[in-house]
Amino acid sequence: MSNDVIERLRNGLLELDMATAVEAASSIVEGDDSLAVKDAVHAVTNALQIVGKRFQDGEWFLAELVYVGEIAKEAMNMLSPLMEAGATESAGTVVVGTVAGDLHDIGKNIFMDYAKSAGFNMIDLGMDVPTQKFIDAVKEHSPLSLGMSCLLTSTSMEIGRVIEELKRQNLRDKVKVIIGGAALTQEFAKEVGADAFAPDAVTGTDIIEEWSAS
Repeated sequence: MSNDVIERLRNGLLELDMATAVEAASSIVEGDDSLAVKDAVHAVTNALQIVGKRFQDGEWFLAELVYVGEIAKEAMNMLSPLMEAGATESAGTVVVGTVAGDLHDIGKNIFMDYAKSAGFNMIDLGMDVPTQKFIDAVKEHSPLSLGMSCLLTSTSMEIGRVIEELKRQNLRDKVKVIIGGAALTQEFAKEVGADAFAPDAVTGTDIIEEWSAS
């Protein structure tokens, strides 16, 4: 699979060009190359990181953010089945959700797709997830990891509330907590007591793979 196709996919997102991104994703799917699919997901992730920075810096606005999210969804809808087909025996269960008050799920969904391709059983709680729903899911599924996503600074403290409730219910030492999203940093992860911060889906998957192997 030519790197040109991967670059077209990436540029389609960064240039808000739905047709180019979908055409590139279609070419990758037709090629039926598992490595190319992973490279494509990495390209989508990288593009969304750049988009997130543009939004934070005031270069792009909500309309652009929403539209690029739609482009990413279209591309991932095409790529996801191939990623799932390449998955092997489950490497463990991971519960994921976007915290209460936050209605963004693109980054979470890409992390889910990437982790699925690495063999993880992913439980998606969706968006705007209240603390107790995270707690109930940890009790029900006994996951290797709990992943929380947060794009908005105004909702970031919800992560701390979930971690404190895990402690209160004697669940904290039973699950690894990984967090990610534009509003978060490594320093924030340390402050709230998370086990890891993932700046992107690829890094996040690498981290949970390490946890699964240990």
